[in-house]
Amino acid sequence: MSFELPLAALDSEELIDLRNTVRSAATESGYPTAVLELEKSETGLDPELWSLLAQDIGLCAVGLPESAGGLGGLAEILAVAEELGATLAPVPFISSTVLCGQILASCGESAAPYLERIATGEIASPAVTNARGLWSATDISCTSDGNTVSGSVRFTPFGASATFFVVAARTRSGIDVFVVEASNANVNSLRSLDFSRPSATVVFEGAPAVRLSTGGTGEAGISHAVDVTLMAVAADQLGGSQACFDMTLDYIKVRRQFNREIGSFQAIKHRMTDALMLVEMLRSGIEKVTSGGAQDLSADAAINKSWGSDSYISMTAEAIQLHGGIGFTWEHTAHLYFRRARYDAAFLGDAAYQRERLATLLNW
Repeated sequence: MSFELPLAALDSEELIDLRNTVRSAATESGYPTAVLELEKSETGLDPELWSLLAQDIGLCAVGLPESAGGLGGLAEILAVAEELGATLAPVPFISSTVLCGQILASCGESAAPYLERIATGEIASPAVTNARGLWSATDISCTSDGNTVSGSVRFTPFGASATFFVVAARTRSGIDVFVVEASNANVNSLRSLDFSRPSATVVFEGAPAVRLSTGGTGEAGISHAVDVTLMAVAADQLGGSQACFDMTLDYIKVRRQFNREIGSFQAIKHRMTDALMLVEMLRSGIEKVTSGGAQDLSADAAINKSWGSDSYISMTAEAIQLHGGIGFTWEHTAHLYFRRARYDAAFLGDAAYQRERLATLLNW
């Protein structure tokens, strides 16, 4: 079974246009500041923005097979994820289009109806992780008799907004992929540190399910989809890190102390230089993959996710510190990026987990 994902479909100018379109749509909808309004939201989703991005612009089909109306490949996925990360857009692109979409794409013709649903803007939520929110073929939360699924999955992203769930379940022959309609699942929303990244606990009690893979072939497809998703999360981290760096740089150019802009102080210059190195190292890692230099997607995904997790957390902490008192206030956006950084770091395994995974992949 092949999981080949095209590297890119757009040329450099078209990719820039795509980036600009995504960023404009999110910023004109009020983000990142509008994330504050989601604090008491039950779903954490901006349905109007998702409709604009998914249906009008077509982001819900990025990276999907052409047979499902898909467009582009890995470069387009990462470009979109970076711009959404820069604006903290509360939309399920990474979880629905990327993770669920790539899992379904690995299942062949049986998954075609569900890919088409994603491509039209329906939200799918991945239920493929264990109790710690990690993908591990030796430790998953659900089982199946071939026709039904039972088990519970915590930290399912955008679970309260999903119309169906893409489930990894253990069968007699191994791990396979199933689809369960949301109407057949019990969904309990969880309070999230990041208002724009909601999650839920989903419980399946003998839920009717459609089996999309057989013979334990689902494991390889899910593993590949997780690698693509880790790269998308790293791109989200890059977008957020760059946004934090830019707004901090703008601030230190105008904030004055002792009759001087604080950006002229040598200590501040050193800290900003270190911060820029964090951002640019992450950018280099992602560009290596999109330029065709990647030899092992799993290893590159682990490297970029681990570096991105540490870099984003450090960059957001630096942004808060260098903004001084205003950076700690509820009205400032710096803490919203800090929250996203913490969420991204934990999603599908933090930096320490990814480094351990990398060591295993490289037989260290």
